[in-house]
Amino acid sequence: MEMVFNDDVGRKLAGRYHITRVIGEGGMGVVYEAHDSQVDRDVAIKVVRSECLSDRKFLTRFRREMEVTTRLRHPSTIRVFEHGEAEDGRPYMVMELLTGESLAE
Repeated sequence: MEMVFNDDVGRKLAGRYHITRVIGEGGMGVVYEAHDSQVDRDVAIKVVRSECLSDRKFLTRFRREMEVTTRLRHPSTIRVFEHGEAEDGRPYMVMELLTGESLAE
């Protein structure tokens, strides 16, 4: 059964990211397409699901991923612009939005 997590579509995150659609999702998080009104660009935002906030081990791993990927600079890696915590406490990571074919295609 496919999960569809549209609760955040249409909302604004961190006062600047207008969430427009779900790109992908998994058991622990959702990736959205959003528009950054501050710099006028489309971005991808990975957000932890609310029900995962009680899993300390997962949150520690996600925060470590955010910190490490924000520092990476290489042509073969996606750029991470920022990370933070949403108003409701869910960690998020704002990344470069890539368009085109998926790796499977």
